[in-house]
Amino acid sequence: MNDLDIRAMAAASYNEAYEAVESLENPAWAVELAATSLNLWRRVGNEQNLSIGCWLYSRALSKVGAHEAAIAVANNMLSHLAAIDEPADWLVASAHEGWARALGGAMDERLAAALEQALASIAAIQAEADRQLIQSQIADLL
Repeated sequence: MNDLDIRAMAAASYNEAYEAVESLENPAWAVELAATSLNLWRRVGNEQNLSIGCWLYSRALSKVGAHEAAIAVANNMLSHLAAIDEPADWLVASAHEGWARALGGAMDERLAAALEQALASIAAIQAEADRQLIQSQIADLL
């Protein structure tokens, strides 16, 4: 299997995982798909792919109540974000939303600061559609 095939599988499994995480009809399947996508991106992706993959995996873990694991994965997400020279404004905001979500699930004392940082990052997004998308993702935390 070549890198293009793996990239296609990573993208397809990410899209399927996103739908599974959002519906949460089968929580175990949602977590498994998110982990699979992240694993595939680790083989062929860049720091942005890894940050996004960690965002979804952390979200899946949070939704099933694996809060400490969600925080650990969200921390990895922030590390991948930090390795990007000039990350897109929406990616920064999304990562901060994911960090806040992971902390919120665990009722972590850092949540208030994380929410403040996420909201500031969302406000800095230039494209209206991107800003609205991330705002909709954080809305249930407010």
